[in-house]
This record gives sequence, structure tokens and C-alpha cells, in this order.
Amino acid sequence: MSKTDFWINPSFEPKRQFRFLVELSLPDGNGGEQNVQYLAKSVDRPSYSISSNDHQFFNHTFYYPGRVTWNTIDLTLVDPISPNASQLLYNYLQTAGVQVPTSVSNATMSTITKATAVGAKTDIKILEIATDRGSNESKIKGEWKLLNSFFTDVNFGSHSYDSEDMVEVSVTVQYDWAEYAVKNEKLRS
Repeated sequence: MSKTDFWINPSFEPKRQFRFLVELSLPDGNGGEQNVQYLAKSVDRPSYSISSNDHQFFNHTFYYPGRVTWNTIDLTLVDPISPNASQLLYNYLQTAGVQVPTSVSNATMSTITKATAVGAKTDIKILEIATDRGSNESKIKGEWKLLNSFFTDVNFGSHSYDSEDMVEVSVTVQYDWAEYAVKNEKLRS
């Protein structure tokens, strides 16, 4: 088969943007976690940038690859009444180490550490789903895992009387690196 006729190949199956799940659990405020997998509306796939360094040699410039930097991703969640995504993301702050100074006497000098920010939630996984040709059932075909991830921006959305849209919460996720694995697993419930 040539490169130009792969579209007529019945076994060719492209990945679809809407076939995904995001595995993420957030602190529920009671010492446990709440899985918010079904709240994900959209998510960016990981991306990286490689810096380049130039070297001048006479009248020529040569470029050499430098450091790899993994770029942040944006995650959009729907904010339902229960479980309340706003409350879960607010609980993340407390679990990560942020203490609200309700009075002068209980104001402390605590800060967020990498360990507390990363440990305040589960690892984030982006699961790619496709229909298995043999069994005709949906399976996980690929998995992105964001390692040492934490939230850098959380926007709790807005309210408006002239809209019937659902309230969305936007989250920006920073991570040290991502791993990708090809899978062929049944969907976990």
C-alpha cells in the first residue's frame, strides 16, 4: 500500500479529539480523594520545546540543541453541584500547604513545597480511547502520564444572566516531564 492510499485502508483508524479521559483525583476535604475523571471537558496533550544554542564560526552560524522544557497544559473541568469541582480545587490549596490567615493570631509562615503540591493530588493521566477492531469495544490505546505535576493557575469561571452554559473551571498544569505508553486495555470503571 502506498502512502497516498492509506485513507481507503479499512484498518486505518485515526485518533479522535473527543475520545479521551483524564484520570485525576483531588482532595475531598475529609482526608480522602474524589475522582473527577468524568468532569473533564477538554485537555491539552503534552508538548515540549528544545532550546537551541548558536555558535559563530567565521561567517557561519551553527545551531546545537539545548535543554528540553515540557510546556504547561490547560485542563477544563465542568463544575457540577456534586461533586463540587470548585470545592475540590479549593481543598487542593489547603492540602498543598496554603493556610488562610483568618486572624492575626493564626497567621503562619508556611509555604507550598514541591512535595506538598505534587502530593495533594494523584498523577494526571490522559487516556486515549479507540474502538478495538476485534471486539468492537472501547479500549485505552494510549496513555500520557504527567510526572511531578502541580497546578499553577486555577480560574473558577464566571456567572452571567445572559447565558445558559455550564460553569467551567480552567486549570493550568505544570509538570517536569511526560511519559507516553501504547496500551490495549479495557476501560477502567
